[in-house]
This record gives sequence, structure tokens and C-alpha cells, in this order.
Amino acid sequence: MARVVLRGRSAAMSAAMPALRRAARHGQSGIVVVTGEAGIGKTAVLDAIAAQAAGMGFRTGVGKADEIGRISPGAPVLLALRSGSSPLLDAAALADLDDLTEHPLVLLDRVGAHLERVAGTAPVLVVVDDAQWADQLSRLALRVLPDRLAGHPVVWLFATRDPADELTAPPGPAVRLEIIALGPLAAGDVAAIARDRLGRPASAATQRMLDGVGGNPFLVTQILDGLAGGAPDGVPPGSFVRAVEAALDGLPDRTVVLLAAVLGRPFALDEAQRIVPSVGSADVDRAVAAGLLCRAGHLLSFRHDLVRETVYAGLSPSARQDLHRRCARHLLASGHDALAAAPHARAAATPGDEESAAILCEAAHQAAGSLPETAGELVVEAFELVRPAQESWQPTGERCVDVLGRVQRDADAVRVADAVLARATDAETSARIQVLAARALWRIGRPAESVARIDDALTAPGISVALRARLHAARALALTRMAPASQSRRAVEPALVDARAVRDHDATMLALQAMGELARNSGHHAESLAYFRELRAVSGTSYLAEEIIQLQLLDRFSDAGALLEAAHRDDRGGIEAILPSLTAARMWQDFSLGHLDDAEAGARTLVTIGREVGDHLHELDAVLVFSASALLRGEFAEAAERLAPATSGGAADEAVRLPGLRLMEGWLAASDGRAEDARKILGPLLFGARDSSADWPWWPGWMRVFVRVGRATGDQRLVREAVSIAAEGAARNRGVASFQGVALALRGLAHLDLDALTEANVVLDRCPRPLLRGNAAEDRGRVLLAHGRRAEGLAELDRAWSIYRGTGARAAMAAVQRVMRRAGARRAKWETDAARPRQGWAALTDAEVKVAELISAGHTNKAAAHLLNLSPNTVSTHLRSVFAKLDVNSRVQLTNAVHALRQTG
Repeated sequence: MARVVLRGRSAAMSAAMPALRRAARHGQSGIVVVTGEAGIGKTAVLDAIAAQAAGMGFRTGVGKADEIGRISPGAPVLLALRSGSSPLLDAAALADLDDLTEHPLVLLDRVGAHLERVAGTAPVLVVVDDAQWADQLSRLALRVLPDRLAGHPVVWLFATRDPADELTAPPGPAVRLEIIALGPLAAGDVAAIARDRLGRPASAATQRMLDGVGGNPFLVTQILDGLAGGAPDGVPPGSFVRAVEAALDGLPDRTVVLLAAVLGRPFALDEAQRIVPSVGSADVDRAVAAGLLCRAGHLLSFRHDLVRETVYAGLSPSARQDLHRRCARHLLASGHDALAAAPHARAAATPGDEESAAILCEAAHQAAGSLPETAGELVVEAFELVRPAQESWQPTGERCVDVLGRVQRDADAVRVADAVLARATDAETSARIQVLAARALWRIGRPAESVARIDDALTAPGISVALRARLHAARALALTRMAPASQSRRAVEPALVDARAVRDHDATMLALQAMGELARNSGHHAESLAYFRELRAVSGTSYLAEEIIQLQLLDRFSDAGALLEAAHRDDRGGIEAILPSLTAARMWQDFSLGHLDDAEAGARTLVTIGREVGDHLHELDAVLVFSASALLRGEFAEAAERLAPATSGGAADEAVRLPGLRLMEGWLAASDGRAEDARKILGPLLFGARDSSADWPWWPGWMRVFVRVGRATGDQRLVREAVSIAAEGAARNRGVASFQGVALALRGLAHLDLDALTEANVVLDRCPRPLLRGNAAEDRGRVLLAHGRRAEGLAELDRAWSIYRGTGARAAMAAVQRVMRRAGARRAKWETDAARPRQGWAALTDAEVKVAELISAGHTNKAAAHLLNLSPNTVSTHLRSVFAKLDVNSRVQLTNAVHALRQTG
């Protein structure tokens, strides 16, 4: 990253030129951020760089954020894509983006794919001015897209007043960042500008004025233009604000200027007249003549943001609120949604303002899926506007609880629910709000409180049959997290019967979710699959990932893969809302099938997406896969390093976060030779498994860790319990090879029973999970050696070694080699097998090789994803890894490297 402080426009252009040249000549991406205070000349620098880029053959798009419209999702970025006579995106591409602001991850993928195609024909420059005011979606795009398009000739040019803006943070290693900090003009530059504007050197009085504005280019030119226009020399600059006020005072009617300040964007006269009918064309002419407004075609705007800000700051509170209210009403009346009107409703709002509260509430509802942080802020503001005595207070509060729950601000949802419940006057309203609160409490791990609230609500008379069914369903869902499955089933099953009988959609959804959770937590995976499928049928795609996971647990990996591929093909219709869960499902698919490299790539993608959308639970899933892969490879220090931050803290509730982490800690201790530590960690988990509401005891493979720890420490009780739970898992999932084979293998391992181990190997030959097959072969080989059947034992261990090698499980390979060496065996393949290097072509995984070949052949990320049945996000993850391992930072360099490799054979 380079950071330079410059004073002149030409110097700033020179600082930006290397990034443009790297893109034009070498196909490399880059980011240039121009920082500086208001009026310092950032916009002029951006304009000059854009003009220079156009002369170099760049396709250029220019957008601008503004303070008033900062809630409007994606506006500056979409404006940049649509701007100019030859926009970056054609009409068909723009139509493809319609209505996608509510689906941000899909929008980013679409924009990235379109820019890939444009960059394939010419280098691209994307310009966004005043990025300090960019909305949440635009900032997400400006953070994410440069890294996703790494290696394409795309340069991102931003201007911001904030030198600590997150956009100045270093991007990924494949994207170079240049920061140009504009400082005040030097005295010599100011003197040169004065000579140029006045035709003579500045007088002493003028020079004193110029010295008093601190080298700000805008104020310098304003002073000089005033003198050139006949203003008396030596008038104190005193103040720019007073000059603006004087210009306003000179207007017979200043309404159009005040409206321009409130709108905060270019506008046409007819739009102004629809907002304030009294505005006339003569008023506009006078404002332009006074130098306050300027024309660009049929649009009007301020000459500079400082003028607008000064006018806006001078508005009386009542005038400001009135104009903002008029603007909000105009936007709604002209077909815009509440999210577009929300900035004005916010500025117009006063205590007790039900109109503004209603707009903010509806805007929050619209933003909940795509801008959860914004939605939460808007709905809380709406609730705080209304007063308990007003008729709208209770329904506003109820909607606030609903939206806060949807955007996972569950603690706030409970807080607002309690405030509304304290004043609720009828049982029906209280019960509806308690259902919403119960959902929030379930998600944050407070099921006991949820049950207590619901029980209290159920005692009230006069609750409708439908709402009573909803309460029972919410109570049943809470019980799945606080009671053993055998106990919670007694509440869950009747709740579903009641919900279906009364045909209440919300009650049915809650009850089906409770049944799916109950069946999963008790290891009845076919039953769980049926409920999640039914739930998806009535809710859309919301529970697709849960269905895929259950298919995996039933060894139906081909069916799970088909659903994953179908989901990747369908990138509309809300799929992006569950992309983290689908990415997690793909990651577990790869891990279970022994594709550790692909699973780790999925984990990296999951961390990226999780951080983009604030999904910390799926980040935890990624941590578990990262750690498990490191353990299987024998990289114990890395596994511990991955676990440490998640163990010491995290956003997820401990009841959700800790069981998986404790399992990983126990496995790490056992793998690292600390068997007694492993027993102390794992013992409490195992003996509480039957009373646990978690699902980990019913995932095949875990119980082998417990049996091996029990045997290593002589704890037969631990061994017996693990064998018993494995047998129960097999009984609950009859015909599923993974469960049946593991149960037989652990029984054979516990009793050194060769018949059981042999049968386990036969069963597991039908199992699609290679690590389970390798485990069973290894255990049978060890027992054969213990029985003196050396040749058979070595053959079985050879088979286990080959299976482990196919997955990259180097720790297990090393363990098998040690056993075989003690038995006097040596294998040449042990000496030739080596760990994959970290740099160069040999460091690439199979998936990375395929991605490198497709990208070097000219495919876009999206096209490569389609050919490989991956998501574009995962292809981007692979590509970043390829760049790092091959030490290249553009697609052009990657293509050259691939060609060079082919020429050398």
C-alpha cells in the first residue's frame, strides 16, 4: 500500500497513473483512494483522472454518494455502472440488476460477472465520489468487489473526506492500494492561481484574504472569482457563510434553493414544482444568476457541496422538517418505495410523528432482507417516535419486534417486546408479541425464559384458537433446546397436530421447525429430512440447507449434490439470503467425502460471506472444518491456532458455540498424545449426550474418537458408552452404511472382535465417506496384527494408508506407517510421498488447477463456476489462492504462467 500527501491536481494525477498503467498494460487490478477535507479538490482530481483514463482506452463509470440519500441501497455504485453516453452495463445487463438491491449477495455476483465481461474487452475504471456518505450496500460492494475481481484490469477510484475510512484498509494481496491524501495548496500554488484568475499578482489585501483560507482550493477560487466579478478588494473573507446568506437574501423567493439543499441531489424544475407548487422558472433563473445553483442540461444542482451544506445548516428546524416531509410524500406519491423516502422521513420526524414513524417502519420491513443493520436502526427510530398514548404505538412496537427478530437483533427485540407488553391491554395482542419474543429468545439461547413467558400467556382467557396453536408451537420449539428429545417430543408432536388443524401458517412453520430440530437432535435423520422438506415446501428455500445436511447424514450425497447444484443455478428468488447455509452445506459435503482441499476453500468462502452478512454461526462452522482438516493433516499447532479465538469468545451463544469446540479440543488433545486431557474434556460431553439437545452424538465418526481415548486411558466405561451410542445411532438410521458400519467397527474395536471388524469393513465398502472406510481398515489391520495374522494385517493397513492418502489425511498415514514399521514392514511409496509444497505449481490443489486452467483460457469466474458446479464466490476463493501460490496478481500473468508451464512440458 502506498500513501502520498499531495497539494496539486497534476501531482495527484501522476500518483494515480501507475494504477492505470498496470491495468491497461498488464491486466492488473487496483484501488486508488483520494482523501481530503471538503473543498480541497477531490472531485476535480477524480474528474481529471477519469478523463485521463478515457484517453487510455478505459471504459469508465462515475457515481456519487450524497448525505441525504445514503439509505438508498447501492445508489452510487449502480449510478457508476449506468453513467455516461457509453455506460459500463448495457440495457440488458441493467435489466438483469432490476430489483436485486433486496438481494445483495446476488447483486454483487451479478455486478462482478458483468464487470468481468467488460474488462475482457477493455480496462475499466469505476469512480465513486463522496464515498464517506455511501450507503451500507454500496460500502459492501466497494469492499468486496475489488477483491472478487482481483486479476482483472479493473481500477476502483474513490474519494472520501475521512482518512480513516474502511475503504482505505488494505485489500487482498492480489489488489494494490494507492492512497492520495490531498493537502492544502502551497503558497506558491495559490499565488499562481491568483495571477491566472486576476491577470495580475494579488494585492496585499487580497493576499491576506487568501492566506486566511488555509489553502482550500474551493475557497481560494471563490474569493478570486468574487474579485474578478467586481467585488471590492480587501473585503474580509469573513465569511463564506455570510456570503451565501447574502446571496439568499437577494432572492425574492429562496424556496427553490432551500429545496435543493434538502433534496441533496440534482433535480428538474418539474420535480421541484410537484414538491412545492409555488416554485417557478424565474426563481430558478435568479438562483442560477446569483451563483447558488447551476444547470447541467435540464437538471439543477449546487455549484459545490459547501454551498449546499451552508444553506442546509442555515435552515430553521421547522423549515427543514417541512421540506423533508414534502420530499418524503413526493417520493411515495411518485412510486418510490418507503426506503427511498426514509432519509427525508428521518429528517422530518418529531416526537409523536406517526406519519414519519409509518414510513420508517415500512422502510425497515423492506430493508430487513438486504440491509439488516439499516433495518434495525430504522425500526427502532420508528418505535421511539411514537408515544404510548397514540393509537399507533402498539402496532408499531409489534412490527418493531418482528423486524428486529428477522435481522437477528434478538436482545433488542426482547427489550421492545417487554416495553409493549407492559402496556398491552388485551390478551390477544400480548400473546402475538410473546410469540415473537419467544422466537428471539430461542435464537439467543434462553429457552427457559421463552417457555415461562408462553406458559404465562396461555393462562390468559380470550386467546384465539390460531394464536393458542402458535404459542404451543413456539413453546415446543423452545423445548428442543432445553430438554432431552424424549421429553420435548411430548410437546412438539401435539403442537404440529394443533397447528395443522387450525391451518395457521405461522404456527405450522414453528411446529415443523420444532419437529425437524427434534428429529435431528435425536438422530432420526430420515424423519428430520421429511419435516425440513415439508417446511421448505411451505416456506420457499429457507430450509434448503437443513434438508441437504440431512441427506448427507443419510449417505445420500448424490441427492445432496444435486440440490446444491440446483441452488447454484438458481441465483434469484432469495437464494442469496441463505448463501451462508448453502456454502456450509457444500463445505460439509466436501469434508465428508474426504475432499479436504475443497472443504477448506469452502470454509474460507464461508468466513468471507459470514463477515459480509454478519453470520457468526456459520463462521464457527468454518472454524470447525479448518481445525478438523489441520488435525487430519497432522498440523496440530495450526488446529489449536484456529480454535483459540472461537473458544475464548464469540458472537454466538455459548450453548450453541461450545459443544462443537469442546469436541475439537478433545480430538486435538488425543491427536497430540494427551490422552488423559482428552478424557477429561470428552467424558462430560459423552455422558451428557443422551440428555443433550445437540445433534453431534448422531453424526457418524465422532464415537471412534471416544473409544480410542477410552482405550488409551483404560476407561472402559467411556468405551462402553461410546459403543452404545453408536449402536443407537445405527438403530435409528437403519440401512445407512455409515451408521451401521461405524457401530460394527466400534464394537469390534472395543472387544477386539475380528468378525465384527470384518463385517464392518464389508458394510463400509458401501459408505461414501472415505475417512470412515480408512478408519475401519486401520482398526481391523491393527487387530489382525495383534492376533498374529501379519500378512493380512499389513494388507489391511496398506489399504487404510491408500485411503488416507487419497484424502490428504497425513496424520493418519503417519500413524499407519508407525504401526507397519513396528511390524517390520517397509514400503517404497512412503519415501516418495511428500507433503504438498506451499508455493509453485505443485502447491495447487486439484480444484485450483482446474480454476487456473479455465481462467487462463478466458472464462469468467461465473462461467468457471458453472463448469465446475461451484459458486462464483468459491471460484474467487480458489483464484485468490492460485495468485498467492504462483506469485501472480493478474489474469494476464496467470495466463502467461500457464502457457509457460505447457511449453516446458
